[in-house]
Parts: sequence; structure tokens; C-alpha cells
Amino acid sequence: MTDSDVMSAEAFDESNMDKEDNPVDHRAYQAAIISFVVATLGGLAATYGYWSEDSEMVLGLGLATALLGIGFGLVWWSKYLDLDENVVQERHSLRSTVEEREDFHEEVEMTVQTVGRRKLLTLLFAGSIGTLALGFIGPIGSLGPRKGSARGGTSWAAGSRLVTSSGEPILAAAGGFDQLATVFPDGAIGVDDSQVVLLRVRPGLFTERTVEGGTADGWVAYSKICTHAGCSVGLFGIDDRPPQVLRQLVCPCHQSVFDPLDAAKPVGGPAPRSLPQLAIAVDDDGFLIAQSDFDRPVGPISWLEG
Repeated sequence: MTDSDVMSAEAFDESNMDKEDNPVDHRAYQAAIISFVVATLGGLAATYGYWSEDSEMVLGLGLATALLGIGFGLVWWSKYLDLDENVVQERHSLRSTVEEREDFHEEVEMTVQTVGRRKLLTLLFAGSIGTLALGFIGPIGSLGPRKGSARGGTSWAAGSRLVTSSGEPILAAAGGFDQLATVFPDGAIGVDDSQVVLLRVRPGLFTERTVEGGTADGWVAYSKICTHAGCSVGLFGIDDRPPQVLRQLVCPCHQSVFDPLDAAKPVGGPAPRSLPQLAIAVDDDGFLIAQSDFDRPVGPISWLEG
């Protein structure tokens, strides 16, 4: 070993000793560990949140915590590796000198040695990235059709009571005319593919095919999911100007218009087909119930159906 090699090794050891003894680097090391631990917990919380009842809140907070933890962890890790130095480099020839290349190789070797000795940081960083990926599996999987979703049936079944978002059942004899309400099957409140718009009009206004589709004492129910782009059909309007009164269900996204008196057939806008009708009846206690699930898939038509 030459004298220059010995001096280089001594300089490398002194540099490592300085880094170990630097309290700033020690604090950065601890902060990086804490950040990656928090990120890992956030990723696990996001994974759990996707399958829990509070998925919207837990999933969002978990992913946000994981991303912030990884970000802060990388910042503190870079400080620990002394990568946060601000340097202004003057313009000069792009060709590096022999001394500069040697300094670069020494810096790379020192960084590799430092990272290799701190395996805990590396493992925590890998764990936080892994749990973050697990947290994103649920949302990414939700981009496609899920088994048991609207394509294969909804939560409606024979005998399911129609209830409001607060869980109140609908009494057939109560309520006024020409008022729109959003209802769900009892036990499945908030399920997207099962939301229904419920309307009551005076008897004798429905067409024959609407009555055959399942009305009860002036009540009629349709899927709330627009057949154009899947938005919510949440508007109901009445035009009572002569010579006739028009009742219309309207989707506010692209102004698709449906006739609630005639099986919700589209009468305006881009919607290609009518809203699926939910056949309803009145049970022995006087409450509205479903006779069955929808007779066809709700929402926009899929590629396979087309």
C-alpha cells in the first residue's frame, strides 16, 4: 500500500468519525427513522381503511401520512448524508481534473459505506414504500369493475324496504305529490349502485308500461345513476305552462332529461337509454318495499354489453 493510499484511508476514516460525532447528523438520523416509521403506519392505515367502514377518511389520511412521512424522511436522510450543502459553481471547462474525479469517487465510496452501515434506515424506507403501495392497491383496483358491483346486481332484493339516508322507512300513505327523494335499500344506505330516486304523482298519470314496471299508490322509483356518464340524476322539474304539464328528471352533469311518467325514457340530452325502474310495492305495515332487484344493469352501458 502506498503512502497516498494510507493518507486517503485516514482521511476517509476521519470524515466518518466527524459525521458520527456531529450532533446535527445524529438528529437528522433519528428524524429520518421517525418519519419512515410514521410513513409505514400511514400506509398500513390506508390499507386497512380501504376495507373498513370509514374508508373515505381512513384511506385518505393514511395515504397523506405515508406520502408526507416518506417526503420528510428523504429530506432528513439527505441531511444525514450531508447532501443539503448549497454550492455555487462558477463557469469553467466541462472537463474535470484528475483530483476532482478522485474526490468524487471518494465521496461515492463514503456515501455507500454510510448507507450500508445504517441498514435500519434502508429497511424502514423500503417498508414505507411497500406499505404505501399496499395502500394504493385498493383505489387502483376500484378503477375497474368489482365483483358484485352494478354489472352483476345491486343491493336491492325482494322485500327490501325503501329508506332515506337517515334510515327512515317510507310510508306509502304519507308524503305529498311531485316531490323527489333519494332512497336506499334498508341495510345498504350509501351504496352507490343502489341509490334510487323516488317520486309520487297523482294516480292515472303513469303510462301503461310504467305501471307494469312496478308502481305503488302513485309512487315510482328509478335508478339515480344516469345512463350517459354515471352522474346522479338529482333534479326534478315541472313545467305547468299550457297546453300540458311536463314532469322531468334531469341529470345536471350533461343535461340528460328523462320522463318519469313513461318509464324514465330519455327525452333530451345525451343519455342513450331510460333509467332502470325499481319495481315497488306496499308491505303489510304500509311501507314501500322493492319487489326485486333492477331488471337490467344500472348506469352507463359497458363495452361488453355494447
